[in-house]
Amino acid sequence: MIELKDVSFAYEKNKPTLKHISLKLGGDHENIVGIIGPNGSGKSTLFLNLVGMLKPSEGEIIVDGMPISYHKRALNNLRKKVGIVFQNSDRQIFYSIVQDDIAFALHNLKLPQEEIDERVDRVLKELDIEALRDKPIQYLSGGQKKRVAIAGILVLRSEWLLLDEPTAGLDPDGKRRMLMLMKRLAANGQKIIVSSHDMDFMYEICDHFFILNDGQIVKSGRKQDVFLDEQLLRDCKLAQPWLVKLHQKLKLPLYANQQALFEAQESELKGGESK
Repeated sequence: MIELKDVSFAYEKNKPTLKHISLKLGGDHENIVGIIGPNGSGKSTLFLNLVGMLKPSEGEIIVDGMPISYHKRALNNLRKKVGIVFQNSDRQIFYSIVQDDIAFALHNLKLPQEEIDERVDRVLKELDIEALRDKPIQYLSGGQKKRVAIAGILVLRSEWLLLDEPTAGLDPDGKRRMLMLMKRLAANGQKIIVSSHDMDFMYEICDHFFILNDGQIVKSGRKQDVFLDEQLLRDCKLAQPWLVKLHQKLKLPLYANQQALFEAQESELKGGESK
């Protein structure tokens, strides 16, 4: 469980980016939590506070019942529990060959080579990038780089994975692969916190949402609650997912994802043909 208690943060004095945020992450049925909001609302700043790269100006962040400590050793331990993948994957890829980059943090931990090899093998298989093992980073696509960056976090066996704009720069196939990867990780028990401007993607992948606007949490809840508030979304410069629009404008049922919609429509068509 991650808990924020009255957390504020300011890059400049008297100009807070985060304002008195209190929330809990990791409750029941909250395997994938979405943080949404317009540009400048504080989403990336919140992520950096969660991994200890920034320290709150006020309040505290509690991970597994213990407040974050900002000494080097404590932060190293924190990042074994909570890992972040930045929007620009190049920010955290340091080596020229895929397997070397994934193993980088494990070598820093001075783990035995046998364990390093075992962990790298496992994440390569889990993320379906075994074919990239010996490939130079410079020849990877944007989606492949994101998977390598995620592998570099998962190899630490972090409980929490923070994804900042994971679909940015990806083509439709890359988005589909990212969606399937996140669903698979969540099914295996991985806790994920994700931020994105792609509301259709967020609606399909997330269990629970927090809307951040001007550094404050203005609404939270399940997607069925958050995305039905059309006026609030407009005020926060956010768009409704297309499935929610169909529900409100055409009075169709509110489907959890597009596959559920297609299956329902197909079933209805078959039912009509059988009459």
